[in-house]
Amino acid sequence: MELTPRTSEAPTRRRRRRLPSYLVLVALVVVGGFLVVKALGSASTFYRNVDEAVAQKQSLGTKRFRLQGTVAPCTIERTGDGVAFAVTFNGVEIPVHHVGDPPEMFKEDEAVLLEGHFADDGSTTFDSNLMIVKHSEVYKANEAARLDQAAEGGKVPVSNAPVCAR
Repeated sequence: MELTPRTSEAPTRRRRRRLPSYLVLVALVVVGGFLVVKALGSASTFYRNVDEAVAQKQSLGTKRFRLQGTVAPCTIERTGDGVAFAVTFNGVEIPVHHVGDPPEMFKEDEAVLLEGHFADDGSTTFDSNLMIVKHSEVYKANEAARLDQAAEGGKVPVSNAPVCAR
């Protein structure tokens, strides 16, 4: 049996082997933290109603935010790259230039949520590239007769909505 004391080489070898493991762990924590910060940053796009956005236009500048309002009647015009219209909320109306195809449910007097920013030219035009049409289950309750007629293939009577001159 060998009774000579061990030398201090073994612990230093372990430390040398642990160093790369620690570096990899630190790198993973840094990368993970970076990804979390980026994900939270993109999820924090602020939400404003039209009247709030207009009141805060100076502080918002051209920062990206979400704008909520109702599509104003007789304002929808197709453009080469999307659609132009106006949105309104609490009596305040602003023009919108949306790039891309609007959703199928996009129409006058429908609530929309737009993501974008005020135009770079200093006007109150809102430049949008993401549109979500908001609707609720109230539609089915309020329009039950129309839905039944549509299911039966009947014609739905024309509403008393304003007729837009084009």
